[in-house]
Amino acid sequence: MRFDRADPLAAVLLRSPLGALVRGVARIRTSVQHKLLVAFLLVTLLFIVMGAFSVQTIRRMSQHTDWLDEAHRRVDLSHQLQHSLAMQMHLTGMALLVRNEMALSSVLRENNRFNDTLARIEQQAPDAERQIIQKIRTAQEEAMTVVADIANLVRDGKIDAATELQLTREDPLYRSIDDLVRVVAQHEDERMASLRASIQSANRRSIVVMGAFAVVSVVLALVGGFVISWAFILPVRAADAFLSDVAAGKFAGVVEVPNRDEFGALATRLNETARELARLDAEQRLTADTLRALNLKLEQASQAKSAFLANMSHELRTPLNAILGFTEMILDDLYGDVPAELKEPLADIQTNGKHLLRLINDVLDLSKIEAGRMELSLGDYAAEDIVGTVRASLRSIADDKGVELVTEVEPNLPDAYGDAKRLTQCLLNLVGNALKFTHHGRVTVGVELQGGQLRYRVSDTGIGIPADKLDEVFAEFRQVDATTTRNFGGTGLGLSITKKFVEMHGGRIWVESELGKGSIFYFTIPLRVELAATA
Repeated sequence: MRFDRADPLAAVLLRSPLGALVRGVARIRTSVQHKLLVAFLLVTLLFIVMGAFSVQTIRRMSQHTDWLDEAHRRVDLSHQLQHSLAMQMHLTGMALLVRNEMALSSVLRENNRFNDTLARIEQQAPDAERQIIQKIRTAQEEAMTVVADIANLVRDGKIDAATELQLTREDPLYRSIDDLVRVVAQHEDERMASLRASIQSANRRSIVVMGAFAVVSVVLALVGGFVISWAFILPVRAADAFLSDVAAGKFAGVVEVPNRDEFGALATRLNETARELARLDAEQRLTADTLRALNLKLEQASQAKSAFLANMSHELRTPLNAILGFTEMILDDLYGDVPAELKEPLADIQTNGKHLLRLINDVLDLSKIEAGRMELSLGDYAAEDIVGTVRASLRSIADDKGVELVTEVEPNLPDAYGDAKRLTQCLLNLVGNALKFTHHGRVTVGVELQGGQLRYRVSDTGIGIPADKLDEVFAEFRQVDATTTRNFGGTGLGLSITKKFVEMHGGRIWVESELGKGSIFYFTIPLRVELAATA
């Protein structure tokens, strides 16, 4: 099977290990439905795993965000320590300036806030930082003792001693505490910076891993789709190529697929069908050869028949014309007076002789047509003249039967070009048949122009034709049934010859009829026949 041009990528992939995987899936002994279901479940499971991994990644990133928020909070607390310590130093200085020990009460409140903030930082502090916090707490307790001493000195009015104590003991303590607090704040800043960097790195890794997992999942889904689809496409293409060969008449092909599913069963049935078609084709070819031989023999027989009829008709016409001529001469008293009792038999001889001559002429025309020797003699003619000639020829027969013979010719018809003699013969056959099968009423002969064609019409009020017999009326040597032949006579050649003459003109003939209500025969002829047709 060749599809490199149509699917170059698929052709390359099928020559890779993927092709072996495709054939392996095709060889699995299970139904197509189960294979598709498993493939769908595998793809669904793959995307479920990818979704779970994405949720886990998002949860981890949310946890990192919480950690970063906590680090921000601790940094903020360390900055609050610095602010609280600065406020204590400021409040102590203010108390000395205003010389009021009550101002030192604000230092105690700020100390409580300092201790609370320090305790919150200590909750999740590492060991090294806990040691520093412990030093801060010890120094802060000592500083509070000094503040109490300063408050007592201020209350006693010993401002100078209080100032000395503040400068010599409190200020160095606060400075050492401030250094320790700065170390804690620096640790917290460093921890937050390190945490931020690690979180950013972890987030980047998570995005990369999640992207890679998504790409791998999509690739696996595409590979799975390619494998399962081509496990079905390959047998379908093989069957298509096989059916194309069958349609082209090549039955020797075989569908070869590795599938052990419905496609494999289909391939087996196609191969069985191919073998049966090959057998039938061989039989048909043998039958066709036999039929060709038979057709050749039939054609030879038909040609021999046509030649025989033509020769016989010609040979019969010569003596018959002589008989008719002598009979007419006797009736014309050229050989003397004819007794009265002989005139009627002689008239019957002449009438039947003319009828026999018409039959022989029909057979001769049919033989010439079948032998391919009948040619049209084309020339200008007037359609109304043909209709008038037919009416003049058959008026006496119509009068004898009491049937009205009517002509309906469209006025101002243009001159036509064709074989007027053969067209006259066609109308004579049609009108003669109409008169033959009409006991009373009328027979109408009409002609009209339709586009570039003349449409002739012969209608009657006769016995009509059954609907199931309409297709047989133009067959050779056929009438509607045997009863018609017995009651009305005739050989059934007139309509067949008429049809052939119409078709030689490039026209068409048909009939419409209803049993018991009469018939209408139509035939159309090109206004101008381009070429002389030969049967």
